[in-house]
Amino acid sequence: MLMKRYVTMVCAAVMMLTTACQQWEAPQPAEPVVMEPTMTISEFKRLYTGTPLEISDENLVITGIVNSSDASGNFYRSFYIQDETGGIEVKIGKTGLYNDYPEGMRIYIKPKYLCLGAYGGMVQLGGVSTEERYETSYIDAQSLIDRTVFKGEVGAPLQPQEIATAAEINDAILGKLVTLKGAKYTGGDNGLKTWAVAEDTENGIEANSGNQNFDLGGKKIVVRSSGYADFATQSVPEIGAVCDLTGIMTKYNSTYQLVLIDITGVTIL
Repeated sequence: MLMKRYVTMVCAAVMMLTTACQQWEAPQPAEPVVMEPTMTISEFKRLYTGTPLEISDENLVITGIVNSSDASGNFYRSFYIQDETGGIEVKIGKTGLYNDYPEGMRIYIKPKYLCLGAYGGMVQLGGVSTEERYETSYIDAQSLIDRTVFKGEVGAPLQPQEIATAAEINDAILGKLVTLKGAKYTGGDNGLKTWAVAEDTENGIEANSGNQNFDLGGKKIVVRSSGYADFATQSVPEIGAVCDLTGIMTKYNSTYQLVLIDITGVTIL
């Protein structure tokens, strides 16, 4: 009798499980969002006039294509987007962003509740900061991300804008993916022979960013790399080497800095 009851219970459980599996369907991927932008990125950046600006216009929309990736570790908790007029950093505040916001994805941003600010003169979009030393914070609350940052279609990665002369290096290309054509390597800060300083716990060495200097037509460009980049310990070119360099153009005060997506952004000619 007990055995019969046990078999009955097992059969009932199997039937319930089978029915549940038949009723369950895998979630469908979210449909890409489409919005009509009300401003270009350059127009949006011009709203910043030297002090942090919390956006209050609920109808404001900007859009751009993701042009950066944190897969190599050289970008941290942010990505960049660009349109035909310029680029801007979006401080999402999460790691592994290349999984959710791959290069080539169109992004729409409704920036109400967000803040335009700057760091070292570089305009960026983030959350409202509670620290005086920073004009923006990271947009790390998922609820805030969900109401401000929207995913559109994913297309092919952007082709970099080619920069061949010093006159082309200006604030109009900040935040954009560029290739510096024929830049001459002039050496690293403090004689550094690798792109950055990687962490070495056995020898008590902490990770530290590295500055490698290049010259393009008499204009100094710093290639700045994170100590956590997977290419941090790779050797830099020989002094005097001429290179094509591809990355995101940034600026710290008056110094233009290029941030590599990964080491494939360096081609020695």
